[in-house]
Amino acid sequence: MEAVKGTLFSIINYFHKDDRYNRVTLGLDRNPSMKTLIRWRFADVFILGSMSVLFMFTYYIPPFQRQFFVDDLTISHPFAENERVSNSGLFFYAVWIPLTVIIIIGLIFTKPANKVYVTYISVMGLLIAVFTASITTDILKNFIGRHRPDFLARCIPRADTPTGVMVFAKDVCTTDNTDRLMDGFRTTPSGHSSISFSGLGYLSFWLAGQLIVKHYQSGAWRSIVAFAPSFGASLIALSRTEDYRHHFIDVIIGSILGLGIGYWSYFRYFPSLTSTKAFEPLIISNEHSGSKIHDEDESVEYHTLDTTQEDV
Repeated sequence: MEAVKGTLFSIINYFHKDDRYNRVTLGLDRNPSMKTLIRWRFADVFILGSMSVLFMFTYYIPPFQRQFFVDDLTISHPFAENERVSNSGLFFYAVWIPLTVIIIIGLIFTKPANKVYVTYISVMGLLIAVFTASITTDILKNFIGRHRPDFLARCIPRADTPTGVMVFAKDVCTTDNTDRLMDGFRTTPSGHSSISFSGLGYLSFWLAGQLIVKHYQSGAWRSIVAFAPSFGASLIALSRTEDYRHHFIDVIIGSILGLGIGYWSYFRYFPSLTSTKAFEPLIISNEHSGSKIHDEDESVEYHTLDTTQEDV
């Protein structure tokens, strides 16, 4: 019995048998090669790869098909053949533009020792934000199953469909375009809103950090430049109501969702915007702090540094 207890104790306390274990790295940082993988966020690369595959399937989950009234004016708008911002246009604005801005600014304005790492981390955060927003939105769309404002134009209900009575699409819709009809159940939340705010919202946070907008010497133009991407995301979101693809509540929910995900993704990698090193990834800041923790004079100098002359 004592032997069994000893074995169980050893198994339960395996990670604590020496000082190698910690909750952040699970002790892997003791290995130089693993420490490098941790620094370069190998776990996030794996997650990003998984999401890029999952992204291709979540939209095509069959949506929940809610009942509706054929005389419901909120779903009686016409179907817009040409959208103001198409799906390809959305990814151009929300992914390719932020990606280009981050790479150009990261490679030009970051000091040589950190150019590649800062750019890499910044791009990683952007892509994780966009993929997370897209997958989350698609899953919610299909489970909520609410009707788009142009649903009846997609359905083309039979002329003899009774009014004032809840009906199912399968019983009254005459359209042959099943894909278009099924997409009519995917209005909440707005994907254009969530994806645009996750990508362009992330870019706003990133620009705010790189331009140190919270520094007392920073001009108003820096805040305006940082805010511009989020304003663009707002215009994309509002265009969905102009095309009658979404109700206003869909746009509001999608915008909040996307902005929240962009906020979460950015601040996983970078410090508060009020930090004097807001442009510097957290891991670099921690490395600097760790390298100077034993030198009191250098530590004081580091924290009182004139940030107007310092760069990453």
